[in-house]
Amino acid sequence: MSESKKRVSGRQTAGQAVIQYLKRAGALDAEHAIGYDQLKNIKLTTQVLAYTIANMMEEKVIVRTEDERYYFNEKAWAKLEGKVLGAYSFLFIIPLLAALVFWLLSKYI
Repeated sequence: MSESKKRVSGRQTAGQAVIQYLKRAGALDAEHAIGYDQLKNIKLTTQVLAYTIANMMEEKVIVRTEDERYYFNEKAWAKLEGKVLGAYSFLFIIPLLAALVFWLLSKYI
């Protein structure tokens, strides 16, 4: 099976599939951007592919050129990863702080 025709595995998200495809194609800047017709080679339904690309465009992870080609913006991806990591860290820290406060209150009150 050719590299572009590999199936998206159950462990791989649609976003990861699109990013990996763009990286393999070398679409990392406007000069090397690829058309949507090439992105259709990713084994995702048209709806999922369009939804994924649209969401990633909102975050500027995927950029569309004026001539309707697409490329992966690594700087925007790193920024998005940082935001997600921060959000997950926050979700982890809040319960720990709540448990610590509860423990302190139960011990000293």
